[in-house]
Amino acid sequence: MTTAPPCGSTHCPVPEPTGARLRRVRTVTWPAGMLLRRGHHRDHPDPTELNPGVGDTRFAPLDDTRHVYVARTTFAALLESAFHDAAPPEPRLPQVVLSRWDEAEVRLLAGLRLVDLRDQALDRLGLTREELTATTAAHYPCTRRWARRLHDRHVGGHPTYGLVWHSRQLELHARAAARRPALTELLDEHPAEVAVLWSPPAPEPLLAHTGGGLGPLDRGEGRAYVDDVAALLQIVSQ
Repeated sequence: MTTAPPCGSTHCPVPEPTGARLRRVRTVTWPAGMLLRRGHHRDHPDPTELNPGVGDTRFAPLDDTRHVYVARTTFAALLESAFHDAAPPEPRLPQVVLSRWDEAEVRLLAGLRLVDLRDQALDRLGLTREELTATTAAHYPCTRRWARRLHDRHVGGHPTYGLVWHSRQLELHARAAARRPALTELLDEHPAEVAVLWSPPAPEPLLAHTGGGLGPLDRGEGRAYVDDVAALLQIVSQ
């Protein structure tokens, strides 16, 4: 008997995380010392601090688990934080949003094995992006079912500490840029890898701040970067 999806929709795109699919997952290792980027809310100024387990996101929160979202590039980090709601077809970015966000460079303090949900890995699982990593927010309760099943999962006898996938936000902008070949090529050739790290099972402290990063997004270097990205993606500032 099929369980009703948490979203309550009879047309939910997210399949159940069956044992057969979960047994096919593969992993990728991010080594200790790896440099990552993080967009973090100014109410929580320490970029190494993990979220205590609140919010409503694709793969978090989970019960009794702290988490952090990180990205391989500044571009991806901002798409998943300050720019998250500035999505096509009419992307807009209120100035008040910029006043709430900073961006920082952080370093992994330990090597972490992550469940691979990037595009090619999804193909091996018989899944499309629209079924897991590119759903709308309405289906976050459904994608979190996958997170709960994958949390602290051992693959090949090895523990895992989170998930890595390609940003939905980048895909949205790439689609909107279909008539702008140069931008389409840029976005297609630089897939935005983002990850959620969970503790437990990941050890803490998990991240160290390198001192680098854009800092506040509403002034200085951060504002200059935001203005460049906004122009590139044709985002209207309000």
